[in-house]
Amino acid sequence: MTAGGSGPRVAILAPLKEWGGIEGKLVTLGREFLRRGVVPELVRIRGGAVPYPERMPEGFRVTELRTRSKWDGVPRVAAYLRRSRPDAVLTVKDHSAQVAILARALARVRVPVYIKATNTLSVVARRPLQRLMIRWLYPRADRIIAISEGVADDLCQRFGVPRERVAVIYNPAVTEDFPERVRAGADHPWLDGGGIPVIVGAGRLTRQKDFATLIEAFARLRASRPARLIVFGEGPERAALEARAAELGVAKDVDLPGRVADLLPSVARADVFALSSRYEGLGNVLIEALAAGTPAVSTDCPHGPGEILDHGRYGRLVPVGDAAALAGALAATLDSPPAAELLAGAVDRFRAGPVAEQYLAVMGLAGERAGDTEGRAAWPDS
Repeated sequence: MTAGGSGPRVAILAPLKEWGGIEGKLVTLGREFLRRGVVPELVRIRGGAVPYPERMPEGFRVTELRTRSKWDGVPRVAAYLRRSRPDAVLTVKDHSAQVAILARALARVRVPVYIKATNTLSVVARRPLQRLMIRWLYPRADRIIAISEGVADDLCQRFGVPRERVAVIYNPAVTEDFPERVRAGADHPWLDGGGIPVIVGAGRLTRQKDFATLIEAFARLRASRPARLIVFGEGPERAALEARAAELGVAKDVDLPGRVADLLPSVARADVFALSSRYEGLGNVLIEALAAGTPAVSTDCPHGPGEILDHGRYGRLVPVGDAAALAGALAATLDSPPAAELLAGAVDRFRAGPVAEQYLAVMGLAGERAGDTEGRAAWPDS
């Protein structure tokens, strides 16, 4: 994991969890960078973890800066930039974006900084000071990489980021090991092909994912036909969701089994995948469902699902929070699922190799020799 190569280096600056959608995509990007001769280095800040350590490829370097806060992190990251001089910095999450831009100004080094915008910032950045910092700092990055057109539009319209500073690159959600992962055993006995239709949802059990509406929609569906609902994930709303299922009389047909190591085998065996979110940056598991050939239904939330499903071409979209509409879409999809050939054509945009090449092209590292940073820095040397 700490072995290295001699190619251009990308420092990935982020406070990460051991698992999660963002974390998994970074591991995938790192693997694809290595295959193209670019060395990724995870620079851990604010006590972050090494994501998916069992999946981290050999050659993905890890550096711990032991920062505690934004203001503690700025001088430490500045010292790292002076010492290490990576060919590019890729930040993930707003905290690291702000730290990187401020640290580069303090260090006064010609290291280009690229911000990966993973969510709708007008929704998740609620504090006035945080919004002011985004408006001031983000345009100073060399480029911002938004994971959907909706996220890009939000940045430009709500925070005044010039559109030419933003590149849209979808997440590397479809990897070459997909067929092997699909063939693996599912993590739930209801998915053994027993005949009763199974709807699957997945994500953190939080207000954002709005599984309460999904459970209500399932109760409406269950009133007219046999069906089961599995929601994979963990979070603070578990007790409330279990209580709601009991209140609606469907507790025996709803299961919340927690988090699983790999969702894909279970999603691949579902009759329908349902995404009920109030907002998203993109919606990675929705992409995985399509890639696995599973019909999908989603809220038309900001932002991502509408782009993934091509505004209804690849799956039904319903208004946020509308349980009746969601129940109707689930029933219609069970009765008339889209053709597998149609779904297969929906996912080329999300294949890991081409996505990684787009990242390297934006960062000026596609076929570039290490150290050639001419014309890419936003702050000059002293």
